[in-house]
Amino acid sequence: MLRDGVIDDIAPAESVTPVGDVVEGHEHSLIPGLIDTHVHLTDQGELEATARAGVTTVVELGTHPDELIDELRREAPRGRGSDVVSAGSAASAPGSTQTTAMGFPIESAVTDPGDAERYLSWRVDHGSDLIKIIVEDPDATDVPALSPETLAALVDGAHRRGLLTVAHVVTAQSFARALHAGVDVLTHAPLDRVLPPGVLEDMLAAGVVVSPTLVMMRTVTRARLGARAEEAFATCLQAVREMYRAGVPIVAGTDANNTPFAPVAHGSSLHEELGWLRQAGMTAREALNAATGRAAQTFRLTDRGEVAVGQRADLLLVRGAINTDLDTLADPAGVWLAGSRLV
Repeated sequence: MLRDGVIDDIAPAESVTPVGDVVEGHEHSLIPGLIDTHVHLTDQGELEATARAGVTTVVELGTHPDELIDELRREAPRGRGSDVVSAGSAASAPGSTQTTAMGFPIESAVTDPGDAERYLSWRVDHGSDLIKIIVEDPDATDVPALSPETLAALVDGAHRRGLLTVAHVVTAQSFARALHAGVDVLTHAPLDRVLPPGVLEDMLAAGVVVSPTLVMMRTVTRARLGARAEEAFATCLQAVREMYRAGVPIVAGTDANNTPFAPVAHGSSLHEELGWLRQAGMTAREALNAATGRAAQTFRLTDRGEVAVGQRADLLLVRGAINTDLDTLADPAGVWLAGSRLV
């Protein structure tokens, strides 16, 4: 039973007197709404498409301006679109691609360790739920990179404020740089080589979580690397296999966006991502957990991620069992957002 947007009771059907709308769930499975741990947003339509695909929560990692996020959050309670957890403008180095080509505000450029406090206060004042940091590899690109000292100052300052940190990393060295700085979640997968055993051991010791966004890595390698695309993506996929085998926690994210050079569809792409996680070695149950319970735990969303009394009534009704086959997730029989039925 659902009441005021939460799960009020769970009991055998024969012991309950029906009240209000009753949904027949015979030969169906009821699971928590899915969580996409990496998206970018431009309008309410993206959140509506995401919700219709059974993705009831998204973690936004680089949307601007802040007024857009405020507008999208005002729309979310109307029961049409996914709930939004937001980082807003990511921290990057002065002259970065984010500020010179992608339209991020100049305030997001962090000049040195002493400037970290100014940036973090700016994000807190604008309602950010977590902090996103762009970690570049100076040996692999000419794009300006935040110094190790600045990375550490950003992470330390965020942690003092009780905020989770997420780092953009796309090479083995950038993984190591972010790990050394103490980042909590690493997003993307290395394009150049799998991670050395020592880095994997350090990740385990630190409790770092990875959102590999394989669907985006597939898209961007094909868009930018030409003849090297298949080799680069194979490296990404193998790196995720190695992380999974080592026991590194993995959550599901897509990097959904509408950029012209590497677009990734909102909502439906999470089902593709779960397929790639299966190819990386996860069982169906593990892949589903990467988009539900583990994702909620990683991003401190204590009110969702499981079907339990007191949890937010973000729910997905799917046909048949899902222990071995996740394909049925892509065509849900029902979707509820905080107790309101959308599909």
